[in-house]
Amino acid sequence: MELKFTILFYSDLYKSNEKEILLPDAVVADRQKSVVVLVIGESARRANFSLYGYSKNTNPLLSKVPNLYHFDANSSATYTTAGVKSILEHTDTDKLYEILPNYLYRNDVDVVWRTSNWGEPPVHIKTYQKTEALMPHCKGEGCNYDEVLLSGLKEQILASKKNKVLVILHTSTSHGPTYNTKYPARFEVFKPVCKSVDLGKCSQAELINAYDNTIVYTDYMLGKIIDDLKQLKDYQSAMMFVSDHGESLGEKNLYMRGVPMSIAPKEQYEIPFIVWVSDGSKMVKPNKILSQNHVFHSVLKFLNVQSPVYDEGMSIFK
Repeated sequence: MELKFTILFYSDLYKSNEKEILLPDAVVADRQKSVVVLVIGESARRANFSLYGYSKNTNPLLSKVPNLYHFDANSSATYTTAGVKSILEHTDTDKLYEILPNYLYRNDVDVVWRTSNWGEPPVHIKTYQKTEALMPHCKGEGCNYDEVLLSGLKEQILASKKNKVLVILHTSTSHGPTYNTKYPARFEVFKPVCKSVDLGKCSQAELINAYDNTIVYTDYMLGKIIDDLKQLKDYQSAMMFVSDHGESLGEKNLYMRGVPMSIAPKEQYEIPFIVWVSDGSKMVKPNKILSQNHVFHSVLKFLNVQSPVYDEGMSIFK
């Protein structure tokens, strides 16, 4: 009899008494209007993005976007809380240093956090918005999915009274096991799909089709963000998409995520790192493979924030 088992994700929830270590003060170096939209993807594995050579066209929009770059990257863990923490911190550590949104907010950057997910370190900013707060102002079928995070986003950026803006969108688009519920019906381009919470009862083809449709939907949302940023003519703009970790889809009879890094299959830690920049803004270095910690230093560089903890070697921008 063939043995099948599922590896479910787990979390190391942050203890309420864990003290955040503050970073040294930073300085906003110029008055040029700049905005970064950082999209934290959920369970998006690199192997299923056609930008990276996947045989199925899961990136029909992004593949046609100028000034778009994609890099190989590895997550620091295979579960959400550790992956998100790594994306937001300046270095890989077991300690809880001041994370990117808190640090920039404390140093006079306008920071917006929108989320349909959970598991981030404590976020200490003024504008923290869950989907429930965004729903009343959202219209269309996308409001029942992660597209709600984009509702009124361009207008919110334009309303900022600061020259530097960081928007973080924490999505849940590729979160299993019910991948088929994570996107509107019109994005079900690969069929048939798995509709069971017991992934072992689906064929691998059905499971992968459902998962691939979440990547198609991610492609659409990232394209929509870029279109919005292009309209902000007074801003130098960047969009960054980085996943918290990858996902197993039946390879070696593993499903979902959570395998310890020492024995984790590559599907659970090989992630996409996708970047778009507006015309006339920062140049992108010819990077090869990146870590999640590159995000912190790259955002500081793009927003021209000078800090003692900034590491030029960890920035993707020149």
